[in-house]
Amino acid sequence: MKASIAGRIRNTNLPKTKTLLPLFEAVMNSFQAIEEAGGQGHVIRIIAERQGSLDEGKPGPIEAFTVIDSGIGFTDANFDSFETVDSPYKATRGGKGLGRFLWLKAFSRVEVESHFRVPDTDGLLCRKFSFVASDEDLPRKALPSDRQKPETSVRLVGYRTPYVDECPRQLDIIAQRLIGHFLPLFLDPDGPALTLSDSADTIDLREFFRDNFQTFATKRSFSVGGHSFTLSGFRLRGALADHHELVYAAHFREVITERLAKFLSNLKNKLNDPGNTSFYYLAFVQGQFLDDKVNSERTDFSIPREAAASDRDAGSSAEDAPSELFADEISLKAIRDGALAAVTEDLKSFLDAINTQKEAALTSYIAEDGPQYRVLMKYKGEFIDDIPPQASKTEMEMALHRQLYQRQVRLKQEGARILSEPAAADNTQEYYARLQKFVEDENEIGKTSLAQYIVHRRVILELLEKYLTQDPDTGDYGLEKTVHSLVFPMRATSDDVPFEQQNLWIIDERLTFHSFLSSDVRLDQVQPLETDSLSRPDLLIFNHPLAFSEDAEPLQSMVVIEFKKPDRTAYQDEDPVTQVYRMVREIRESKKKDRQGRYIRPANQNIPAYCYVICDLTPPVEIRIQNMGARRTPDNLGYYGFNETLNAYYEVISYTKLLSDAQKRNRVLFEKLNLPTTDR
Repeated sequence: MKASIAGRIRNTNLPKTKTLLPLFEAVMNSFQAIEEAGGQGHVIRIIAERQGSLDEGKPGPIEAFTVIDSGIGFTDANFDSFETVDSPYKATRGGKGLGRFLWLKAFSRVEVESHFRVPDTDGLLCRKFSFVASDEDLPRKALPSDRQKPETSVRLVGYRTPYVDECPRQLDIIAQRLIGHFLPLFLDPDGPALTLSDSADTIDLREFFRDNFQTFATKRSFSVGGHSFTLSGFRLRGALADHHELVYAAHFREVITERLAKFLSNLKNKLNDPGNTSFYYLAFVQGQFLDDKVNSERTDFSIPREAAASDRDAGSSAEDAPSELFADEISLKAIRDGALAAVTEDLKSFLDAINTQKEAALTSYIAEDGPQYRVLMKYKGEFIDDIPPQASKTEMEMALHRQLYQRQVRLKQEGARILSEPAAADNTQEYYARLQKFVEDENEIGKTSLAQYIVHRRVILELLEKYLTQDPDTGDYGLEKTVHSLVFPMRATSDDVPFEQQNLWIIDERLTFHSFLSSDVRLDQVQPLETDSLSRPDLLIFNHPLAFSEDAEPLQSMVVIEFKKPDRTAYQDEDPVTQVYRMVREIRESKKKDRQGRYIRPANQNIPAYCYVICDLTPPVEIRIQNMGARRTPDNLGYYGFNETLNAYYEVISYTKLLSDAQKRNRVLFEKLNLPTTDR
């Protein structure tokens, strides 16, 4: 059976982001050739050849690489392996038999010249050929060599698009990528000398490694699913990196990488060592399991990304599940979790310092802007890592809100479990211990919800004060609809508006507990009523359901509220109290229906009415109210009275009194949360 070289190359996967992988394959061959040759004093030289640059002072793009080593060379055995597709010759050392196809995926041809020692003699032979995308046999015959020492050069020529465009031009960046790919091999003090050069510079890669990688190198071990892994940590200084990175390796070589900041928010920025030198951290994970699972192209692992269904968290979606092919395999996520734990331990002193700074910022934020989250501070160790360093107030608010929501969900789930698992005779003590802890936790979260509501009230009163302030430029005040909408949104009913958007407590705390409310809705459009009246009460409230069931209580009282424009002085047709009296009569004269459309009776035809008029007490308004016999409130900021004929109690509340009374009622709550108070 013959194999098509061109077809094999076409079917070989090489992402453009892996543009240097063909070079790495050639360098790995050199490492293996030197290992096979044995002995000391070996050298690997890597030469980059450039095209001319149109930009003076900027290096030109790479057009070829040559890798020269002093290893065993293209002996007959190695040459046979080279000519065999999917050769198992180097399988025990992680060889996949595909590296040469990666060469031709990214380069147009490969020029090989190898001077190798003849077994059992002192002589050398030379094998020289070009490897291209052709099925023609390579010349097998080796000729006598004029060299004194073994040496093999592999020249990768004709860098193809798009790989040539992705290849770094700076020699030090290529050096960093080379070392990053082969990190464990550089840790071997007996390994070969390595140099990287172009026409202008030469870099000693081992010296480069010592200066930039090895000084603070660490090594840790961890296990996942019975498999052992090692994690080598390196600190990259200067311009060698621009992020913290986690590398998964196979056979001492990089396969895939991930940004650590994606999983550890404290690693979004550079770290600083005690000498105030900044660095990025590189974690290199290895293990026999990864060696066994790397794919043929060395671009990925044949393992599931996520955990098996039985191991996934309850919150994971079915889309994250691996296929049944990998059902018994440990996942990349499981390996990552083990590696992240090792990274966290390796960088503990740095991360602890960051968390200390974040805790101080978090404490300050909660004290000044988010007292409703104070209860979460005892759990800060559980989520402090999720808050990014130098977090803005918005980021802290989002993190705290997310944490509070998650705790609320967990509490609801725990409560449901407790209620569905009544205490058994043999574990009563355990059951009640769980119940007691649940009650304690629930109380804490309840306090947080209360604090949120108190903060909400503080914000609403600040807005009300702003709306009631005279514009210094125009001398005008806000419109009554602005205040109205703050108390309750207009053109809506209590069925339309969430509780948290209802601020009736500004007027009277008791108004919060109602059964039906319409806001700025014409009486002929209020569903519980049947009337032809076109009057439009600002707020109309019924304090009992309008017969939600057959035995429901009948209508027992109503509340009518009117807002007038701040600083209004004249009322041409009727004063505001007379206006609410008229609407009370119209409502009483209308027929009432329940939610099923059946007519219902009121408790009596003269059910109590409670009327509130919110307006500024200008002299003309006060004269009209006083003529009705209204009484002043003790603070002289309002009036109240009772109309016996209409069975209607009324209050006229100035905007000053409205704001002042609301602030006083809530002052003790604000003080408990250390919120500023500005009572009038």
